[in-house]
Amino acid sequence: MITSPVQDRRPATDIATVLECRGIRKSFPGVLALDGVDLSIRQGEIHAFVGQNGAGKSTLVKVLTGVYAPSGGTILVEGKPVRFASPADAEAAGIVIVHQDQQMVGQFDVTRNVFLGREIVSGGLLDFKTMRAETEAALSRVGASFPATALVRDLTVAQRALAAIAAALTRAPRILILDEPTASLSDAEAEQLFAILRGLKESGVTVIYISHYLDEIFDLVDRITVLRDGRLVSTHAVDETSRQAIIDSMVGRALSQLYPKEPIPLGETALTVDGLSQGRKVRDVSLSVRRGEILGIAGLVGAGRTELAMALMGAAPRNGLVQLHGQVSRPSSPRAAKADGFALIPEDRRHEGLVTELTVRENLSLPTISRFARLGWLNLRAERAWTAGLIERLKIVPPNPRQITRNLSGGNQQKIVIGRWLSGASKVFIFDEPTTGVDVGSKVEIYRQMTEVARAGAAVIFISSDFEELVGMCDRVAVMRKGHILETLPAEGLDVPQLMAIATSGEPADRADALEDEAAVGRRSLGALLTRWGTVIGMLVVLAAIGIAAPDFLAPKNVFDVIKQGSLLALIALGLTSALVAGGFDMSVGAVSQFAANLASGTIGGGLGMAAGIGLGVGEGFLAGLLNAGLVLLFRIPPFVATLGTMFVAMGLSLLYNHGQALTLYDQPKFFFIGQGYFGPIPFIAILLLIVVAILHMLFKHTRTGVRMYAVGENLAAAQLRGVSRPRAVLASFITAGIILGFAGTVLAAYSYGASALATGFDFLISALAAAFLGTSLSRTGELSVIGTAIAAIFLAGLANGLVLLGISNLALPGIQGLVLILSILLGVVHKRGIGQVLIF
Repeated sequence: MITSPVQDRRPATDIATVLECRGIRKSFPGVLALDGVDLSIRQGEIHAFVGQNGAGKSTLVKVLTGVYAPSGGTILVEGKPVRFASPADAEAAGIVIVHQDQQMVGQFDVTRNVFLGREIVSGGLLDFKTMRAETEAALSRVGASFPATALVRDLTVAQRALAAIAAALTRAPRILILDEPTASLSDAEAEQLFAILRGLKESGVTVIYISHYLDEIFDLVDRITVLRDGRLVSTHAVDETSRQAIIDSMVGRALSQLYPKEPIPLGETALTVDGLSQGRKVRDVSLSVRRGEILGIAGLVGAGRTELAMALMGAAPRNGLVQLHGQVSRPSSPRAAKADGFALIPEDRRHEGLVTELTVRENLSLPTISRFARLGWLNLRAERAWTAGLIERLKIVPPNPRQITRNLSGGNQQKIVIGRWLSGASKVFIFDEPTTGVDVGSKVEIYRQMTEVARAGAAVIFISSDFEELVGMCDRVAVMRKGHILETLPAEGLDVPQLMAIATSGEPADRADALEDEAAVGRRSLGALLTRWGTVIGMLVVLAAIGIAAPDFLAPKNVFDVIKQGSLLALIALGLTSALVAGGFDMSVGAVSQFAANLASGTIGGGLGMAAGIGLGVGEGFLAGLLNAGLVLLFRIPPFVATLGTMFVAMGLSLLYNHGQALTLYDQPKFFFIGQGYFGPIPFIAILLLIVVAILHMLFKHTRTGVRMYAVGENLAAAQLRGVSRPRAVLASFITAGIILGFAGTVLAAYSYGASALATGFDFLISALAAAFLGTSLSRTGELSVIGTAIAAIFLAGLANGLVLLGISNLALPGIQGLVLILSILLGVVHKRGIGQVLIF
């Protein structure tokens, strides 16, 4: 074990070791990420891990929290060896982590995210009252201003960070690990966090703190451990080392100059901005940047800096004049801005700067791919040679062009975002927070690339929340506040306190601003209302139009017939929805239901009774669901392919069972009542539908199993980090779907007085898909909903009925159903920019 060169001032006998690593190793194919790490963490201390990106910090943390299993070595908690098979095991041992990327389920509210994987249950149902109260208390503790009922997808990055920290605090950790917790927080929010951490320390909780911000580390922690190239370099007491010594240890060499800005002769004016405005985010901004100049944009959170960058890049509508080398630039999109000569290194590198599933080579060459193409054919040799040179120039680690980008550290990902623009024809480079979450060594490389770009004659706009790096790297700094540029100052003689004083200056918002804020809130509320209820209004308008054109459509008898027809479709659609919830897909829904109808009809017609027929039909559905789950989980067949196979198997078994003949039932009044009976004017099948919807709604929304199924379908990474088992969720999802489909098949037999020999299962599939996806637009969160599915199915039945009354042929109905399916998916995509649960391939 590597010990600190300086000892804690308390007697050794008074210091308890709460966490110890002995010879921890972790290897991946071709990479040794951890190489014999020996480490000792004391109880009740705040202990920092620092190191360059790729030094092994994140890998070590994932080993300590059960995400990765170590390749060698031993972990001891309070002196006892432990082995974590999952994050849930680590949490059971008292180790809780707040991840840098705040993996959360966007469609869940804060409460469900906070308690995901450890839900509080009372009487078999989720105890939302208790969970919400504990969540509100934790949010108040971290100074959050949003409620526990807020949807995570509607929160800002900083608010998500606070929600993740609150979630960790509710777990009452003995060891709390925070990975870059302040990267997206304001100064006030960061100070609130530091106060909480100091309080936890006083209560005996150990905190492991990972950050690239050395100033806050020296202000907060007790000891600092430096990692480099997968090895532990040293551990120091914070009051007996220095910032420069830590930097030297991190990079393995002395950094004589943290900010490698060099004097560069400035050329003519490259960019002129006059009166640029974008809503209330950017207001009457005027600035100019010369060739070779680095212009800094300083400001606090919400000052409008990123919005200014987006307006220049054509990503948002704007007013005002922008000229590039004297030519007016009015790009209608980022692509047009690129053609004009703009290049953007965005703040959110993972989602806006990279295609993380592509390789390093593919990401680097993506913006300039046309230079390697001739007549549509890509010259791979030239592309590889060019990207290899960039990898060497940028010092990307590991230097492997075939490496998947999502597996790289944050600093190396940022190098790729910058490097992809270096050989283009860009005249203005906009760097938006390029060093956020990046280690000291990578920061220096980024600064050097920025300097090289300026030296080549480009104009550089450098947006940063780190005022020190703006002073160190820029020729001039413009300070923004509330969308305005307050002042532009030369960097010579400028210091951080002066910048901070300007950024925080100004009078409170005037009455006009307050009224505009109120109006904006009102517009957002109206937009949310229309988004949620627009589909319902559209459905009602369509049905009303059909009722006007075909008066018989709204006759009570026809209305109840529509409800009866729609209830049957709804039952099948609910089976499909149950499979979709956990991220699956079920092509076999119609065929499984039809086979169940055949089995029920044959059993009842053979004299074995109604109970046997229903039981056999439901049992067939259960086995079909079990088969689908087995194919997906055990054999790793994509759900679409697996259930497509099941569909043909079920269709073949149906024909084998009925010998190609319809199975017609006679004199079965009790069984026929299930599909054709009425309680007064209400079809009995509609009552059955209400019962099934209520049961499924309780299962999916009010039980631990249901919430975990949704979590797996909507954000598998977040679910797994919370210890949720994907195999269990997928198994429960397919089995639930199968049982519902088997039951729907028996109801189909009662509705149809038997079973058809025709293969009608595919028609049911199209209608069920349309109902499931259309139902997502009726949900507040835009997620799959059993209530929305049932309502959509009734609507589709009404639409089909109305079209027939209007004289449209039955032959046209499949095409119309297909059109509704496409429109349903588009509504879902517009509503939440994607259907989270659905994974077809």
